[in-house]
Amino acid sequence: MAKPTYQDATLMLQLARWSAASGTQEASGWVWSDEFIPDYAKFVKKYPPGSAEFVKAMKICGWFETIGTLWKHGLFSEELAFDWLAIDLMWDRMKGFALGWREQTGEPRMHENFEAMAKAQKG
Repeated sequence: MAKPTYQDATLMLQLARWSAASGTQEASGWVWSDEFIPDYAKFVKKYPPGSAEFVKAMKICGWFETIGTLWKHGLFSEELAFDWLAIDLMWDRMKGFALGWREQTGEPRMHENFEAMAKAQKG
């Protein structure tokens, strides 16, 4: 595993700023609250597409998918990403939502890099 570089650190800080500016941190807090429903069918019954809660869940998946895509293509240090983020824990929490949305859209690539990165972090 390659040692993280200053370029990786710069990207990490840019991602952290984007997360703060886009409300991903707030969405993350909500995902860990008792209000979040991990089961997709129950989730969309209470929080249909277009609702603020659905947007929060998509925001989390989108953010981790972006990081996963950078990671997949070797553009962000795995060592730094895995030290910084509990990707596997977030995937475990979001898995029902992400896989349910993947099935509903019929798009097998939906959130695939988030999932792959989580599996890699678990080892």
